[in-house]
Amino acid sequence: MVEIRDEKYAIALGSIANIENIPVSEIKYVQAKEVIHLRGNVIPLIRLDEVLDIEPAEEDKENLTVVIVKRGDSQVGLVVDNLMGQQEIVIKSLGKYINGNKLISGATILGDGEVALILDANTLM
Repeated sequence: MVEIRDEKYAIALGSIANIENIPVSEIKYVQAKEVIHLRGNVIPLIRLDEVLDIEPAEEDKENLTVVIVKRGDSQVGLVVDNLMGQQEIVIKSLGKYINGNKLISGATILGDGEVALILDANTLM
């Protein structure tokens, strides 16, 4: 579970390679895209607030929380605000309500009654 602004999102544990705190000073640019150099790999960054069209944070952080997701040999870093920890969840299909949005694979109801959307990491890559 991750948080972007005050919204909670789930990412399948099987697609997460690792989680890193990256100093903003280590972000580089390749062809006008943000990347980080991590353990010999160049990993592109995706700012989930931009992709999900969420209002950007006002404060500038010194470090970014980056969830590294993988598919095969490909990796990408998802920039999130906070980590909420690991939870077992039940995926509920949203069917016709989100047919147009391929980034969301479903939703779940958390223990506190709040709804969290489930991000499809494969689509983000």
